[in-house]
Amino acid sequence: MIFAESTVLITGGAQGIGLATAQRFLQEGARVAIWALHPESLVAARATLGSSVLTMVTDVGDPDAVDRSHRILEASLGPIDILVNNAGYTLTTPFLQEDRVYWERIVRTNLWGVVFTCHALLPSMVVRKQGVVVNVVSDAGRVGMAGEAVYAASKGGVVALTKSLAQEMARYHIRLNCVSPGPTRTRILEDNAREAQPLIDKMVRRIPLGEIAEPDDIAQAILFLAGPGAHHITGQVLSVSGGLTMV
Repeated sequence: MIFAESTVLITGGAQGIGLATAQRFLQEGARVAIWALHPESLVAARATLGSSVLTMVTDVGDPDAVDRSHRILEASLGPIDILVNNAGYTLTTPFLQEDRVYWERIVRTNLWGVVFTCHALLPSMVVRKQGVVVNVVSDAGRVGMAGEAVYAASKGGVVALTKSLAQEMARYHIRLNCVSPGPTRTRILEDNAREAQPLIDKMVRRIPLGEIAEPDDIAQAILFLAGPGAHHITGQVLSVSGGLTMV
């Protein structure tokens, strides 16, 4: 029960990696809150996780919504010790077939969402001189990915943001790191498979360990970086990709 004294916020926590992460934190004794965009997904998550979890409809790409949800969250559970920025969105489509509306959604969710949540939650961590942020990025943001150009750019931006904030926040004993999943069995992968299955199949064949990750594989990496075993690790990117990316 290594997180028995911790309060955790997981964005995009209603399904996939976020849901698996919430389950793991609960098993280790944490108080858990999850934010998600769609109310119906939160209802299903609460049924899975139990009534002790605080669920809130929040659009992380809206700074006013983030600030409002953060105020309610701290009034309910107290200061947040661990922030997991997991909310994300993408489709696998050719860059020249995409439009500005799609690009804006990608950047608003994947990059601005992390900026907004960090800006809202870090001040309390600074005051208490403690806290952990784990940002879920993507190997696409480290090495590029055909069919995900703007998504890769947004995730690469989160990597740079994480490293920069890790330098700024170290004096306050606040650690920031990234977990970088490779192909993972989530709804996003299923949605992309409808349009880009040959590309996904090709990518899976390149994984040295020979299989797609499960959400819990990523969750366990998140808990490691959030926990005491990583107390001297900050500004790093941990790839969980079955060896697909080795950089």
